[in-house]
Amino acid sequence: MYDKENRAVVVVIGELGAGKTERLRVTAAEAKEQHVFCVYFDITEKTPSALRGLAQEFRKSAQEFGLVKTFGAPSWLRPIQSLEKLKEENYDTAEASHAIAQALNESAPALLLLNDVHNLIDSREVDSFVKVLQVVADSIKPGVLVMFSCYTSYLAWLTVNHSAFAQRINRKFLLRRFSDDEAALLLAKKLLAKRVVEDLDPTYPFDSEAVSALNMAAGGNPRRLLELADLTIEYALAHRAYRVDADTVRTVAPSSPDKVPGITVSPPAAPVVALRPGTAPPKPNYLETGSTGVRGT
Repeated sequence: MYDKENRAVVVVIGELGAGKTERLRVTAAEAKEQHVFCVYFDITEKTPSALRGLAQEFRKSAQEFGLVKTFGAPSWLRPIQSLEKLKEENYDTAEASHAIAQALNESAPALLLLNDVHNLIDSREVDSFVKVLQVVADSIKPGVLVMFSCYTSYLAWLTVNHSAFAQRINRKFLLRRFSDDEAALLLAKKLLAKRVVEDLDPTYPFDSEAVSALNMAAGGNPRRLLELADLTIEYALAHRAYRVDADTVRTVAPSSPDKVPGITVSPPAAPVVALRPGTAPPKPNYLETGSTGVRGT
């Protein structure tokens, strides 16, 4: 994609805590290292207007990328700034999508990264914003990547309610659950920063059976795995235990992740629709169907 030969619309799907946000953040970091124009936007349940917020991120990215000079700015910045002033959710989707597509095309190679798009589901602009993304998908030129993350259930909703946009998605990456080896790598990485004694087992104080029990209790979910590991360590400290074995984990962590206090479980995942034939996936390709161990959590 960086060589401006391909264009793509990509979605990263998975349950809560599966690593969707981390994928987008790593992509943004790599774009920054390559000096590639990138707009990253978190959509939360409290986002007052997705379009206005996105326009603000475009302006900020233009400033950070050095496109705004003392006596000049890119031609696409003025239409973007006009989107920041919109007060209604029922905006002109054609005008908005043209402004966004122009900004991406003229800045190519360029990335647009939208995190947690499923939070739009209850907003008044959910249909308008999806229509904007649909036209943007039709308008982007080679060298542009649009990537967004969402729950699998939201992608199923898009497929039913906005099939035209869903058909424009070139690749879908489903983040699978962690294996025990991947869980061990994640714990080892997190524990490494806390080490005060060298030459210890990478997952100490957890033994291999404890890691397996933690991963089972967490349902292979990275976020729940770390939360349960914290609870287990606190329990071990309170009981002056120097090692955490599988029995300790089972004492602290129930076998079903939806019974863990304070942990929210996302709705059951809907089936992933078939991949639509299209452009080859853009680089980097570490997002492909599943986690990559520590890096993807």
